[in-house]
Amino acid sequence: MNRKQFVTKSAAVIATTGALTQLFGQDHKHDSNTMSSPGKNSKYAKAMMAAIHCKLAAEVCLGHCIAEMANGDKSLGACATSTMEVIAACEAFTTLASQSSKFTKKLASLCEDICEACAKECKKHADHHKECKDCMESCNACAKEMDKI
Repeated sequence: MNRKQFVTKSAAVIATTGALTQLFGQDHKHDSNTMSSPGKNSKYAKAMMAAIHCKLAAEVCLGHCIAEMANGDKSLGACATSTMEVIAACEAFTTLASQSSKFTKKLASLCEDICEACAKECKKHADHHKECKDCMESCNACAKEMDKI
């Protein structure tokens, strides 16, 4: 396994672990009278799943960008920046949506804008880098779900 593969696979493992912890760590119930369940019955469930998938794709893309930049390819700098923004936005969205926060709608709108900007940046590299293509597709799907909120 070379350094590039190690960085990419490490990012994917870390992102998957975080996403699963986020998803399954909040799926239990204590008292149905006092807590709403953020699981499958949540009105934000589809958007949360899209955001988790988008965050994971962005983590993998970021790992790829970092590895490529370490090898001298500076063209992926803006892509790396946009993926970091997506990671932060999608993480914040899943956290607030899982709590049915009153700020979920506002954050969904911001997350949609951030995902659209990242998709636009990743599109520049999608023909040459699978990670960018996957991130672009996930960002587009996430933006579409955020628009429904």
